[in-house]
Amino acid sequence: MIKAADEALYKAIEAGISAYFDGCRGRVPGFVRKHFALPGAWHTNRRALGWDLVRAPLNLLWAPVYILSQILAWLCGRLKLGPLARLLRRFPSGMQTQVQTYLMARTQSQLLEVSDGRQPLRAAIAQSILSRESLDDLSLEQERQLQAALMDALPQYALTRTASADISNTLLATLAGAFTLQKFTPGALAIGAALAGILAQQMAVAEFILGPWLGHWYYTLFPVQPATELVLLSTASTMVLLAVFACFSGLISDPFQAYTGIHQRRLVRMLNGLERDLKNRDTGNFRPKDAYLARVMDLLDAARISLM
Repeated sequence: MIKAADEALYKAIEAGISAYFDGCRGRVPGFVRKHFALPGAWHTNRRALGWDLVRAPLNLLWAPVYILSQILAWLCGRLKLGPLARLLRRFPSGMQTQVQTYLMARTQSQLLEVSDGRQPLRAAIAQSILSRESLDDLSLEQERQLQAALMDALPQYALTRTASADISNTLLATLAGAFTLQKFTPGALAIGAALAGILAQQMAVAEFILGPWLGHWYYTLFPVQPATELVLLSTASTMVLLAVFACFSGLISDPFQAYTGIHQRRLVRMLNGLERDLKNRDTGNFRPKDAYLARVMDLLDAARISLM
């Protein structure tokens, strides 16, 4: 009898969790319209003005370190090194931007409705199991699990949006290289190196001892290799310009992703991961692929440099 009662209580708790997240999923379309469609996209992305212009290029430089830590975390998980894997998963993805902070706060307060002492999950469980002596202990435990899962999932969700900006950057650099440099330049590294080569060529032609006309023909046959300092300066300048673009690319990419359903699907995946975490009494199931795709494009960029 006791076992049957416990089983019934467990099912009631799961039903309460499902009801809570069904409500969250129902709020996704309105949340996306408010913050990512026009004119809400402007209210979201205007927070990029200020220190985000500094944080963005630094985050771009930090990205390879972060992706390496997540690869190591995955390997540790496969090797059953649980504590080390959990430690590596907490590795910072970079400096949190104002836009990320804003979206995380709005996701928690408006989508999940967890703020100002409100306990919607506890209320959903209470409705499901009505009245039991163990209600307070069980529901409070579930609330603690929700907070633990949120601490993991919300930064991951914010990171996917940053990754979208990185992908937009790479596409912009590729298009810029195709139309202005007539080269395939998939990122800041490649386009910076290409610009350095053009600058070095132009300077060598202008300073050719027999005049620029002959210099042009000579250096067409024997191209100049740009100095390392020029490559570094050109690449750094390109990265800064693309980072500034990344801060505001959401004005274009957010409405596009809202109207095509990408934002909605991403939020639903996050909610599904949180629901699984609570039911399995675990954390860390939500690992979106957007950030890894952006870093793969960075690796392609670096590979392009090695072939130039």
